[in-house]
Amino acid sequence: MAPRARRLAAYGAAGALGAAGVAYGISRAYARRRRPTPASDPDLAVPDDVTHRVLAMRDGGGSHMVERGEGPAIVLLHGASLRADAWSYQLRDLASSHRVIALDLRGHGRSTAGDEGVTISAMADDLAEVLVGLDLQRAVVAGHSLGGMVCLRAARRHPRLVGTRIGAIALISTSGGVGLPMPSWNRLAGVVGRVAGASAGFLRPGRSAVPSGDIGYLASRLGFGRDARPAEVAATLRMLRATEPAVFMGLVGEVLSFEERDTYPGVEVPVVVAVGTNDRLTPPAFSRRLAASFEHARLEEYPGAGHMLMYERREQVDDLLDALSARAAG
Repeated sequence: MAPRARRLAAYGAAGALGAAGVAYGISRAYARRRRPTPASDPDLAVPDDVTHRVLAMRDGGGSHMVERGEGPAIVLLHGASLRADAWSYQLRDLASSHRVIALDLRGHGRSTAGDEGVTISAMADDLAEVLVGLDLQRAVVAGHSLGGMVCLRAARRHPRLVGTRIGAIALISTSGGVGLPMPSWNRLAGVVGRVAGASAGFLRPGRSAVPSGDIGYLASRLGFGRDARPAEVAATLRMLRATEPAVFMGLVGEVLSFEERDTYPGVEVPVVVAVGTNDRLTPPAFSRRLAASFEHARLEEYPGAGHMLMYERREQVDDLLDALSARAAG
C-alpha cells in the first residue's frame, strides 16, 4: 500500500474510532440523564403461588410454563429474549376468573430446545403440543412480539386447532413480517442472521449479549413509550440479560426472515391486534397491515404506549384478554 493510501486508511480508522467514542460518550450521558432509580414493585415478580409445569416436547426439548387460577384458559407467549415473567401483571390480575398459563418459549427461561433448535416454527409446534397436552378447549392465545409471530405460524401450521383448542387470538405489538419489498431481502436477512449467530460465539455461555448499566437501561428503554416506569424498564432489562447469547443472536435471522403476511381466510375465531402508537420496534403500520390479513380482526391502538403493552397498559390488556375470553366461550 502506498504511503498516501496508508495515511488515508489510518485517518479513516482514527476517525471511525473517534466517532464511535463520541457516540458512546453521548449515549452514556443520555442514559444517565434518562435513567432514574427504579423503585421496587412486587407485582413485577411472578406470584409465589403459581404452579410450575414442564411438558416434554417431540424433539427432546422441554416446555416450561407457570399457571395460576381456574376457569377459561388464557395462554400467554412472551417476546424475544423475555420469559413468562413478562406476564406477571396478568398472572395476578386475571387468575381470579381464569386459568392463566404463561409459557417460556424454547430457549428462554426454563424451557429447553430439542433437536429442532430455537426457531419460530419449532415454537409454533410447541404451542400446539401444549394446547393438546393440557387438553385446553377454546383458549385465548395471546402473543407479544415474537410470541405473536408464534401464534401466526401456529395458525398456519395447525389450522385444525383454530376453533377447537384456540377460541380467540390476541396479537400484541407484533408483525406478520418485517421484510422490505425487495427481491433480495430474504438473502440479506439470511446473511445478517448468520453473522449474528456467529458473533454469539465470541460471548461465553452465561454472559449476556445485552450490556448492563446505563447503556443496557437505554436499550431496554427503547421498548417503552412516553411514560415508562423505571421499575418496568429494569425488569425488562433483567430478562433480556438473562437470555443466552446464542438464543438472542440466533433469533435475529428468524425475525428478519419471518413471513406470514398472507391472508387467513380460515380463521373465524375472534382476533384482536393491539399496538402502541409509540412502538419503535413493531410500529403501528405493521399492526394495521396484520389486522387487514384477517377477515374480522379488530385493531386497538394505545396512544403514547410503546412495545411493552402488557406493562405500559396493564388494565387495558387485562380487559382485552377478559373480553376475548368471553367471546371465545360464547
